[in-house]
Amino acid sequence: METIKITSIQKALFHTDDLIVRELNISNSKATLLYLETMCEAAKIELSLFKQLQQDSSDGQVPMRIEELLTAAKVDHCHSVQEAVDALIRGRAIICEEEANQCFSFDVNKQYRRAPEEPENERSLTGNRDGFIEQLHSNLNLIRKHLSTEQLRVQYLILGKHAKRLTALVWLDGTADSRIVNEAINRLTSLSSTHDVHPELIRKQLKEHKYSVFPQIFSTERVDFASALISRGRIAVLCDQSNTCLILPASFFSFLQTIDDLIQGTWASLLMRFFRVIGFLCGLSLPSIYIAIVGFNYEVLPLKMTFSIKSTLESVPYPPVIETLIMVVIFQLIAEATLRLPSALAQMTGVVGGIIISESLVQIGFVSNIMIVVIALTSIGRFVVPNTEMRTAVGMIQFILVAGATCLGFYGIAFALVILLIHVLAMEPFGVPYCLPIRSSKR
Repeated sequence: METIKITSIQKALFHTDDLIVRELNISNSKATLLYLETMCEAAKIELSLFKQLQQDSSDGQVPMRIEELLTAAKVDHCHSVQEAVDALIRGRAIICEEEANQCFSFDVNKQYRRAPEEPENERSLTGNRDGFIEQLHSNLNLIRKHLSTEQLRVQYLILGKHAKRLTALVWLDGTADSRIVNEAINRLTSLSSTHDVHPELIRKQLKEHKYSVFPQIFSTERVDFASALISRGRIAVLCDQSNTCLILPASFFSFLQTIDDLIQGTWASLLMRFFRVIGFLCGLSLPSIYIAIVGFNYEVLPLKMTFSIKSTLESVPYPPVIETLIMVVIFQLIAEATLRLPSALAQMTGVVGGIIISESLVQIGFVSNIMIVVIALTSIGRFVVPNTEMRTAVGMIQFILVAGATCLGFYGIAFALVILLIHVLAMEPFGVPYCLPIRSSKR
């Protein structure tokens, strides 16, 4: 076993000023207590060590060993300097006896916890009101309360090089596919980032098709939604200091699903999913359809509507694609502004800014009235999609269809859609078809 010296620990931590070193007399021998005062709670150190040490010295009986003095629930033996340093960084105190070459760590972590509350971006009408917080063990506690079964498995991983972060994989043994579990563990353990480990970095590590615009890892902040998906054979990945839970494997239709779909009846769930699919299609294709009709195929519209649209386009000095891009950028800027501003200002900015800007652009002839309607319906359709990653994918695919419509009209849209469909049908993240249940698995 490696000889653990106090000077080696201090050197490994670059003699940081918040490292507290205190010498103690235990069992007629000298020991040293070390802890980071910014990570540890003094009251826990007093309860776990000092009170027991004081009682032992006043009893006059056979002196107790170090591991017997510690009253913490979990006491670990440190076999190397690196293990001792890692324990200090995680908020544990260590006590070393250099003569016996013994070093033990015990948990005295200082924690700041907020109460679980419903996530702002995943509100539900019928679901529970608790969401994940930034403390890993609290999140695991919430999942275990929802899934009170002995089959629930938790495996810890420590990811990253410099900024090491505790991560947990959660699944139901016998329900989840063991092959997918092993594959996820292998991909996570191969993560060698020197930056801070967070869910987005883990998502990139787990992503199989690196250059696909479609999201492949589902994320949620709802405890009930994550628990429901775990009970259906999915695997959850939770990271300490993050309130985001990653779910894998994910299918395309998972991103159009909410917790209400799992709670409500079949018909109500199907109706709401139908409207989400309509919104998804509107957000995806309305701008490209507008460009194809105005630039190539007026004949698909009734004659009176054709004359009405033609009259609104006479004052617009740009081709339809420029008009579309201008309005898409403006509405995206308004959406970003309302997202960053406080709630009281965000509502005023979204409504007043959208109305004033749209009306002004129509009056000065930059865009047509029909373009305002198209972009408004497109924005509403995108926000009907409940998942943020899928909404971002809709925005990117929207530009692909706009490019196809600008080049070849409806033929360009059809060509782009065929390529996207081939790509989606061919995707198999973790060996599971992305379009399940439309495309069945061969396994």
